[in-house]
Amino acid sequence: MNKLFRYEFVSVALGILGVLLGLYLPEWAISLEFIGKIFILLLKMLIIPLVVTSIFLSLARLRHEEIKSLGGFTISYYLATSAFACTVGLVIANSISFAQGMPPEGTVAYDASKLADISFTSVITSFFAGNFFHALSEGNIIQVVVFTLFVGMASLQLPIGKREALVNLADSFQDVLMIIIHWIIKFAPLGIFSLLAAIVAKTDTQLFQGLGPLFMAISLAVIIHVGITLSGIGYFVGGFNPYAFLFKVKRALVVALTTASSTATLPVSNQELIDHGQVKEKTSGFILPLGATLNMDGSALYQGIVLIFLAEFSGMDLSLSQQLLIFFFVMTSSIGSAGIPGGGLMMFGAVMEMVGIPLEYIGVYLLVDRFWDYPITMVNVLGDLIGAKTIDRWID
Repeated sequence: MNKLFRYEFVSVALGILGVLLGLYLPEWAISLEFIGKIFILLLKMLIIPLVVTSIFLSLARLRHEEIKSLGGFTISYYLATSAFACTVGLVIANSISFAQGMPPEGTVAYDASKLADISFTSVITSFFAGNFFHALSEGNIIQVVVFTLFVGMASLQLPIGKREALVNLADSFQDVLMIIIHWIIKFAPLGIFSLLAAIVAKTDTQLFQGLGPLFMAISLAVIIHVGITLSGIGYFVGGFNPYAFLFKVKRALVVALTTASSTATLPVSNQELIDHGQVKEKTSGFILPLGATLNMDGSALYQGIVLIFLAEFSGMDLSLSQQLLIFFFVMTSSIGSAGIPGGGLMMFGAVMEMVGIPLEYIGVYLLVDRFWDYPITMVNVLGDLIGAKTIDRWID
């Protein structure tokens, strides 16, 4: 217990020190950024093997009826939280006047020709890899997930002896990964110190002048979604204290906040759920990899508000049908962009074009995203963690 307390104390102390270093010695902060980059690279090194082994073991160890139950609960949870998040974002965006929120001059220009065309067929085909090893080398998580789902389902058709041999091999390999993850987590405070220092040093707060109403709307929506929606689901459906649970998995949330990557946080999230969240390995191994690529309720909330802001900024009064289009966009954007390089930006540009917002204003989105990418990623990861804990209650 004392050892854990010392670790947490060192983590907090280094985090505060990183912020102070970024504020008062920005040159030093930037020069030490390489430490944080090494930390992120170590995490990313484990993503693909962890995704493959976790999903495969989760499926190979389940009975057919358990797969249906787990899959049904997972899809229902993802759809429900994304819908709640999007609704909260749109309601708040329509309740707040953005008239005072004028982006600083010179930040709205953007070359719209950089946005590639995106279509329904390109989204669907991006889920599948013509060459699995190419998907591995490119780090295309969604294609790796789809391939692993096929392999896991196919393994259920093998004779018991052959399937057990595969399971034992994957299980042993995952045990090795867990040992490496424990090593990396010990290095986490130093990596977080470096990342926080660099983030603070590089952030020019003057760029965000005039965006107060937008930032207030996003902040309010995040508080409602985390404090009411996700917490309510955890308490009433999952049967656990969401605030105590948040404290138990805080290490994953801090990593998400400093890396701005749900997938890079995946190894830490998985370890935190098993070690401190009392979640079964088969549940976390199935839900977290899918959530890290497909479930982005924080992004749904955030992008809906930014789209309403850009519409008002460009002088538009969105109709109900246009707002419904935004609703369906943010509900599906994470899935649609998961397998396409730069897909998030392209999907955002596509809905701007469909709604009628000038594409040149996407520069405002890029500006705002420089700040909100970090906390919104933390909300996405929190949604995955609460989802795994909630669903675990209903899986034997």
